[in-house]
Amino acid sequence: MHKRPVIGVVFGTRPEAIKLAPVIFELKNRSDEFEPVLISTAQHRQMLDQVMNVFGIEPDIDLNLMTHNQPLSGIAARVLEEVDRVLQSRPFDLLMVQGDTTTAFAAALAAFFRKVPVAHVEAGLRSRDLLNPFPEEANRRLAGVVTELHFAPTGLARENLLGEGVNPENVFVTGNTVVDAARILVERGVADQPLPAGIPDDGSRLVLMTSHRRESWGPELENICLAVLDLVERFPDVRVVYPVHLNPNVRGTVNSLLQGVDRVHLTEPMDYFGFLSMLRRSYLVLTDSGGVQEEAPTFGKPVLVLRKVTERPEASMRGLSVIVGTSRERIVEEASLLLSDREVYRRMSEAASPYGDGRASERIVKAIGRWHRGQQPALEEFDQFEFAPEAAEVEEAAA
Repeated sequence: MHKRPVIGVVFGTRPEAIKLAPVIFELKNRSDEFEPVLISTAQHRQMLDQVMNVFGIEPDIDLNLMTHNQPLSGIAARVLEEVDRVLQSRPFDLLMVQGDTTTAFAAALAAFFRKVPVAHVEAGLRSRDLLNPFPEEANRRLAGVVTELHFAPTGLARENLLGEGVNPENVFVTGNTVVDAARILVERGVADQPLPAGIPDDGSRLVLMTSHRRESWGPELENICLAVLDLVERFPDVRVVYPVHLNPNVRGTVNSLLQGVDRVHLTEPMDYFGFLSMLRRSYLVLTDSGGVQEEAPTFGKPVLVLRKVTERPEASMRGLSVIVGTSRERIVEEASLLLSDREVYRRMSEAASPYGDGRASERIVKAIGRWHRGQQPALEEFDQFEFAPEAAEVEEAAA
């Protein structure tokens, strides 16, 4: 092995860049110990670039693989081939991937073919339904098969991996790096922006909504949009803010049903500063995003999950979220309860987030260092981590 291990860090989408940014900073802060090489696949070009600009990240290698309306097979094949070329060009001691994207799975497979050990950040999340979310559930399971170092965000994720036969010595509970990322931005004072143009700051309760998953395209996304119409009609003090995903399959449905509706604000995808600012100002969150399910509880925001199942059940287990699916009636029912019952809202908003304490990236890099030196990465340090501090402690950093 090299004196300084060469750590390839692969990302291609906005969520990957957000969640890997704190790990990248930690690796660079310990440049005497590690040589990080940042590899962007640009699976999602525009949204990825927003985040890299926010965090000041510049890839060492930009594969620029995105094509318009790209099929999953196409992006998987291109990532596999191009990451393989990168791994062939120089020796790597470890390749780090994050989460459940096609980039993560295909890059991990490329590393396996080159016999380069894989580190999987946010390992062990499971919905147990290969079609929900699609294709993410398959991506993370397949990446896990070829992973050597599994960085699980919660104890439940660790148990999932152990139940699949993963060696306990290779699984480390770290917390989720999204909490680290949110803390970084709050401490910098950049997650406190005014409302986007066209949204009046009139004291209305803001419902922040995101919905873009492939399994919801078509009639189910239509149901979600119809539920939004019902909510703004029922609650005159509510404004819905919906940053609409760039995918034309999403935009076509959303624009046909919600464009021009009073108190429904369809915006372009927000940069991460703007999104966190909106999240912190929101009263309630409706989402099918995995990352938002973790970010919202960090700031004490109740979440309605617009999916049938979730690989992040910790929030619902602790009463911070409710899985409502895509039923128009169920969405309206649960949202109406939170918008009309202050006690129900208080219980959901004041529960402690289970997703992190802001030190996940530190744990990850420390474990990699010990692994590289041939030392057991001190499991007891990570096993003690269970739940994050109260959401108010994160907010204090902005004061």
